[in-house]
Amino acid sequence: MKKKKKMMLFIDGENVSAKKYPKIVNAVKKVGEIDDSRVYGLQKDTRTKKWSDKAKKDNLLKDIRLCGGPSKNKVDNKIKKDVNKTLNNNKNIDIVVIVSSDGGYADVVESAKKLQKKVVVIGEKNTPEKIRNISSEFIEI
Repeated sequence: MKKKKKMMLFIDGENVSAKKYPKIVNAVKKVGEIDDSRVYGLQKDTRTKKWSDKAKKDNLLKDIRLCGGPSKNKVDNKIKKDVNKTLNNNKNIDIVVIVSSDGGYADVVESAKKLQKKVVVIGEKNTPEKIRNISSEFIEI
């Protein structure tokens, strides 16, 4: 019997609109079954409030809200930290999915691949070539 692949989903709520959630779910279902999913944003960011609403309706989606004022790459850095922490603490994760059109995730993609993990990046048309090329798989939504 084939072992089920364990997959974690990390969504940059500042970078991708909550309107894209159905497309994200459809894309992820083609990759495998989600074990855990998280969406990140700033606590007082009205632009990402719709993500909080989605998380309230979807039991699998955890809403991670960061406190304090906005600062450059605050959400990105938290996602990177959580990806690395998850991979170090849970060796059973086989696939990491990052939803963002931000090229700033290249370092965490490379470190996950060094750990023999499949890294799928889901992004929009404006996603930089670098992140498209270093991911195990890139899915445009």
